[in-house]
Amino acid sequence: MLRLISCQNATMLLEQQADRPASESMPASLWLHLRYCPYCSRYAKQTMLIAEWARASAARQTSTGPALSDAAKARMRERLAAG
Repeated sequence: MLRLISCQNATMLLEQQADRPASESMPASLWLHLRYCPYCSRYAKQTMLIAEWARASAARQTSTGPALSDAAKARMRERLAAG
């Protein structure tokens, strides 16, 4: 028999789910909880959206952007060391 989980457990599972590939299925207990709890359902949508934005932002940052010259890196290291 499937047990209804608490909101605290649901949010923990949602956070873990956000880090997983979208192809993985969600636990049945979480699915059931989201059908009955409008608050956790909203939290799930927000969490997944934020995770998508974070992944997209990380992909953009690694593929573009100017690189610092070796001289600029050396100056930064000197200033941090003098700090």
